[in-house]
Amino acid sequence: MITPKRHNTAEEYPIATLLQHLQHALTPTQIDRLHWLLFALIALGTLAQTRVCLYLAQLTPIAPNTWRQRLKRFRQQPFPEQTLFPTLLRLVVEWLRLPEVFLALDATTLGNRWTVLALGVVVHQHTIPIAWKVVRGNTKGAWLPLCEAMLALLRGALPKSVPVYVLTDRGLWSPELFGAIQRNRWHPLMRINAQGYFRPLWGRRARALASLCPARAGQQVVIAGEAFRYRLRCSLVVFWGAGAQEPWYLLTDLPARAVCGSWYGYRMWMEQGFRWQGAWVFWVASVSCGFGGGYGLGVVGVCVGVFVGGA
Repeated sequence: MITPKRHNTAEEYPIATLLQHLQHALTPTQIDRLHWLLFALIALGTLAQTRVCLYLAQLTPIAPNTWRQRLKRFRQQPFPEQTLFPTLLRLVVEWLRLPEVFLALDATTLGNRWTVLALGVVVHQHTIPIAWKVVRGNTKGAWLPLCEAMLALLRGALPKSVPVYVLTDRGLWSPELFGAIQRNRWHPLMRINAQGYFRPLWGRRARALASLCPARAGQQVVIAGEAFRYRLRCSLVVFWGAGAQEPWYLLTDLPARAVCGSWYGYRMWMEQGFRWQGAWVFWVASVSCGFGGGYGLGVVGVCVGVFVGGA
């Protein structure tokens, strides 16, 4: 179980102090808008535009329609993701003092209109988003290059002494993404389908994955070898949790003594986090109508709000 160290009181890490870490990437006006957006989000627990504008109008001499226009312009401003994504990751790990970091990479859809590719720190049974991409639904184009680009932006964001594990579901499996995670000096823990073959280092022939499954629930098998026909050197982890209906087949670069298949269960916190902060997913897409990158600053407000209020 992840047991990060927490600061004793909220006063030790107030919103104003947190925003100071973003000043290198944002203008004073952007910082001011983000501060008000955070304040409204944490106070109201929602980002419904009308409620936010009415609430801020009660606290300031600025009319609701003026707030609406200011926040609209704020969302449309250029988004420096190359500096903000690494900053968000460093802030989360530093503030929570995580001895090890579990990142979940997942895709969630909003009907047929949008797909949000998100990478988040999973902790306390929730997810703190630190990088994301929004793509239109029902359009051509691969997700994996976008995921690899997100990982590249985060390269070097954390000290090498902090172990980082990246958890992905079966829909995002690819050897290229496996390699992209390794280029960050992080460790992939990627679930794959049970169909396929794996050749153990001690074997001359590849064996069906299903034949390597533990005899009963509550057991784990870790085998070093080569996966599939492209001969990816890795470790196969077959973890069958107690009470689970089926085992998990996972690929990682960790040796047997350093990996636990139950870690993959943390990825479920990504889905729980999306339900818990459902407004985040909706708002990411709803302010992305231009798809020019300008939506990002508004989303930073949501992510930092989740960080301050929910972590």
